[in-house]
Amino acid sequence: MHAKTIVALLGLAVVSVSAQPAAGPHGPPPQDGPGVWWPMLHIPLPPDFPPPPPPEDREGRGVWFEEAFGAIDQDGDGLISKEEMMAAIRARREARHARHDGGEGEGPPADYDGGGEGEGFEGLSADHPELAGLPEPPPCGDDLRTSELGVQEENKACEGSESVGNLIFRTVCNAEPYNSEAISLPPDRAAACFDIEAIRGSGITFEIIEESTGNVVFNTIEGLDQFKRLVLTGGPSGTVYRIVLLSGDSPDASITVRFIDHPTF
Repeated sequence: MHAKTIVALLGLAVVSVSAQPAAGPHGPPPQDGPGVWWPMLHIPLPPDFPPPPPPEDREGRGVWFEEAFGAIDQDGDGLISKEEMMAAIRARREARHARHDGGEGEGPPADYDGGGEGEGFEGLSADHPELAGLPEPPPCGDDLRTSELGVQEENKACEGSESVGNLIFRTVCNAEPYNSEAISLPPDRAAACFDIEAIRGSGITFEIIEESTGNVVFNTIEGLDQFKRLVLTGGPSGTVYRIVLLSGDSPDASITVRFIDHPTF
């Protein structure tokens, strides 16, 4: 269980009842449901949660922020844990998928265009502005999996960081058993400087989980900027993380993740 952490910016929003829902890192708050934004992360509220009152309703907005906090704080201890944040993200994602698959609900707005990251995000695509021009991953198979067990480049520096280590690739594909690949970190190693090396197809979503606990440490709905800031550590006993492809628009959809495996500081 991860230590509980106070969502400081949400708390400030509760105190400052004049605060307005902030624009997210890629635009305004989502159109298909309320949520709470802070830099590089959007914590969506339950699908049926009402939108906030207008800014001039200071009292109503104060009540709304308190109720929004309570909707995420499932155990009612006044704190938000990582598990509670990820549960909120998964709940919104599952509700959205149910609507798109013909389940109950109104579905996305008529003017919805696929959007960027955040709520309403429909997956990474080869024509995404930040990914256009990247190569396609090699075909999935045992040969590719074996080749990626090795180091792509040694003494690779991570831009904007003091980290120097081994450049590693991991490719996940929209077909079992190649839809899941492990990142194994000994106690004295860490993984950082994550980015996308190659991509094929669209509608690609993936998450990275801690294998022993099942805790989600990253999901593509959090955005590429958050992905690039991700840091994984081996911990006292070493840790195995797993990249899991969740969706793709075609059987051969795939994505190659790159990162630097380096000593811990």
